[in-house]
Amino acid sequence: MGTESQWEQPFGLATRPEAAGVDRRNMNDTATLAVRSPEVLGRRSRAIRSRRIGWCLCCTALVMLAPFVGPRTAQPSSRYALTAAIVDRHTVDVGAYRAILGVDHAIYRGKWRSDKGPGQPLLAVPFYALARLAGANAVDNSVSFDHDLVLWWLTFTTATLPFALLLMVVYRVVARRHQHTAFVATVGMLAGSIALPHAVNLYAHTLSALLGFSGYAVLRLGASGDDRKSLPVWRLLASGGLLGAAVATEYHLAIVAVVVAAVVFVQQRRRTGWLALGSVPPLSILALYQWRAFGALWHTPFAYYAGMLGGTTKGGYSFPSAQGLFDAVLGNRGLAITGPLVLLGALAALVQCRRSSSPHNDGRRDAVVGIIVFVGYLGLVAGWSGTKYLEEPGPRYLIPAIPFLVAPLAAVWSQLHVIARLAAWWGIALMTAATTTFILVATNDTPLNAYVNRVAEHRFLPTVWSLAFGSIGVWMYVASVVLALRWCWHSARVTERG
Repeated sequence: MGTESQWEQPFGLATRPEAAGVDRRNMNDTATLAVRSPEVLGRRSRAIRSRRIGWCLCCTALVMLAPFVGPRTAQPSSRYALTAAIVDRHTVDVGAYRAILGVDHAIYRGKWRSDKGPGQPLLAVPFYALARLAGANAVDNSVSFDHDLVLWWLTFTTATLPFALLLMVVYRVVARRHQHTAFVATVGMLAGSIALPHAVNLYAHTLSALLGFSGYAVLRLGASGDDRKSLPVWRLLASGGLLGAAVATEYHLAIVAVVVAAVVFVQQRRRTGWLALGSVPPLSILALYQWRAFGALWHTPFAYYAGMLGGTTKGGYSFPSAQGLFDAVLGNRGLAITGPLVLLGALAALVQCRRSSSPHNDGRRDAVVGIIVFVGYLGLVAGWSGTKYLEEPGPRYLIPAIPFLVAPLAAVWSQLHVIARLAAWWGIALMTAATTTFILVATNDTPLNAYVNRVAEHRFLPTVWSLAFGSIGVWMYVASVVLALRWCWHSARVTERG
């Protein structure tokens, strides 16, 4: 019930104890005994351990991923340019950076624009301004492709840090029901999927995934038994704000927003308005940006895309095709090859959906939400015209759906631990190679072949350690990773035994 008492619920019908002739002192004694009960103390102990291991995961991910200095490719450049234009030129026109933009740009009435949702570039504005105040050079067309530390700083604050926080949030949610398998399921799913390499490159997928899943988590963490019927208003407002920010970051997060809104509507129909109200500020910012950049509150960047992809500027989304589904699942960059644990999580969600018909079963609810979000995103990928031109090692638009499959996976991990571990290790090995080398793979190549060759030839990304200390910095980085992994694994083992 959050911070509200049972007689102070905004929409509750309970009576204050004095009105019912109940002695507060007797109530306080009863409450004290309840708080000291083994069951309550056990829940609190588990919650403390869950928070500790969540922060442990977050810090370990930062130690491992934050040092990498990703390259400036077309995707990062479009976002980078918009942030720089806002801070340095006080405009949304990115024409001054056209030499570094590549195919990812839009043109509105002859003016160059970013073709991305504005959420991530706007979030990066204070961090870019801070870097400029610290003496960093302004972005220009001669910016370095490989060793751009301003790009690294924006990647760290708006991609790497969100991924680390996503690990923590997902673990916290999953550990409430599956304490002994939450760790392996969370790490296996997020580190063994396409989400990992995007944590060290300036894309918006990890940020939007964090915002979207947090919009669900803030409700999920506040629901327990009958308390789901009396979530405090602040949780509904916070959820709406997070979901609205997710949509402003990547428009297709509307899939997640609609699913979460449907859950709230089914459980608390009269209070769905609070969720909608919370989304107003971020969506208003999105509308104002679209009005300023594209002439109308409802004009999106996609309508003005001007980059050449497959020999044409025409593209977008259509009804999912059989070929698109095949490419997303069984193609040479499909989930079966690049993220088999994601498919296992989807199958686990289907199993969980059939185990109980009770609408109050938390496991079934997580499974239903997970499979609906996953199917929605699978359809999105199968209907996107750019899927066949993907250079990333997997269908990256599925990233926001992946966190929703962790809880169903954790529920069946013990029964399927052999195949789950094999799938996890395969995904982690492949995605670690994608993360530590150059993420993009030519469309006529396969991720496995490309990454094996790059690792064999030691073509790894530079790190801030190696840029600062040379070859010694490499060993300093390796030592920090070993220590962080040892600490995290030890903490996880202690938590599982508890």
